[in-house]
Amino acid sequence: MERRAGISDIVFSVPRLYIPLANRYKPDEPTEFSLSRKTDPKKYLYLGVAKMSTPDSHQDAPVLAANAIDELMQRNDIRPRDINRIEIGTETSFDKSKSIGNYVVGALEKKYGKGSLKRCALPEGKAACASTGYALENSLDWVWGGRSNGNCRIVAGTDIARYGLGTSAEYTQGAAAVAVLVEENPRLLEFDRIVGQNNENEGSFYRPDSSPVAIVNGKDSENQYLSAMKEALDHYYEQVLESGLISLKPGEALTDHFDLISFHQPYPKMVEKGYAALLIHEWRNLPRWKAVTKEIGEEPRREGFNSEEKYEAADKIFIKKFMETKIFQDSFQEKVAGGREFSIESGNSYTVSAWGHLGSLLMSKNEDISGKRGGLGFFGSGRVADAFSYTVVPEYKHVVRSFNLMEKLKNRIALSLQDYEDLHEDRTLSGDREFIFPPQHEFVLTKIENGYRHYDFVD
Repeated sequence: MERRAGISDIVFSVPRLYIPLANRYKPDEPTEFSLSRKTDPKKYLYLGVAKMSTPDSHQDAPVLAANAIDELMQRNDIRPRDINRIEIGTETSFDKSKSIGNYVVGALEKKYGKGSLKRCALPEGKAACASTGYALENSLDWVWGGRSNGNCRIVAGTDIARYGLGTSAEYTQGAAAVAVLVEENPRLLEFDRIVGQNNENEGSFYRPDSSPVAIVNGKDSENQYLSAMKEALDHYYEQVLESGLISLKPGEALTDHFDLISFHQPYPKMVEKGYAALLIHEWRNLPRWKAVTKEIGEEPRREGFNSEEKYEAADKIFIKKFMETKIFQDSFQEKVAGGREFSIESGNSYTVSAWGHLGSLLMSKNEDISGKRGGLGFFGSGRVADAFSYTVVPEYKHVVRSFNLMEKLKNRIALSLQDYEDLHEDRTLSGDREFIFPPQHEFVLTKIENGYRHYDFVD
């Protein structure tokens, strides 16, 4: 008997603090942050960011992960002995030897009891924002292989995106964790047994041991993102045609068969660019492309330019024109746009960002989407990408209603610029405060001793 594998629930953990970047409802109104950075706040809104989630002094990546996993366990009545593995993806690791999962379990056992999770494997994955995609594939294979035996796996992502104060990437920071319940006979999404993949060794985004922040070539990183996602889609497409999972009629595109599409979201505008690049890639050889080029002109070709810079400039203008067409906007608004809310309100959270897009997209659908097919894409530095597909299962409505994500984002505290910068730089808070917001019903970092981290649970 073929086993059904997928996701039964998704839980997000976000810090209670944020720094306001811009007012979505009063775009011209400056913020303390925009004034200090001498930037028009409309620039932030154009890119799709309004707030940056910021961890308090008692929070780090393991704390955020432990809070998400704990809520997942409580919401789904999961006992520690039911969990086969907690597989965590992160870019915010701090130990070269010890998995971040060990620290997370060290925190969880402050609530569930010493040794309660000793039968649980705890690998840490590293592929930047794509690491939770690899973890998802591993967990699905575990179920399909018949090894679950009534147990479950948890895929978790946890990150604190941090760039230097005053740098061009500063406003794309954020922080969050996600915990994803993977099991047989899922109650939210059932995944197909096809994964499109791509990887190349590129240096557009990386963080060496010597640097506390990532080193980013923003323009090149965007290009790598677009290229890798197209390659992963092509690999997925090849397998789909061979398997017969989807049959294309003349003139159809693969994306015509998807009702929901979500992927890595460093900032919301990048998702719009990414979707435009995918559609151009798919549509340029279809009959519908004639109507597009009639409206906006022919797509520029590399051989028509005497330099790479001139070609890229022309291509950028063409993509912008395509994004303004009705045929693109209709597709984007229907299948993709609803997933932007998490990133708008919280910022970039690396390994969590694709899940934030997926969760927001599912919550945005008022109509019945049971039985609809969706696509989920991950991208990470080094130019790695994964492309998955799934079907929404009938029980999804009850699960999505319990996400509670918008309430979590709403019930946060705005930081002053001084408090934000003090937290960012690990400085003592003004007034000798220990933290901004007293911890309640959550895991906390209590101390760092000889580089080793200690945690507790505050009831």
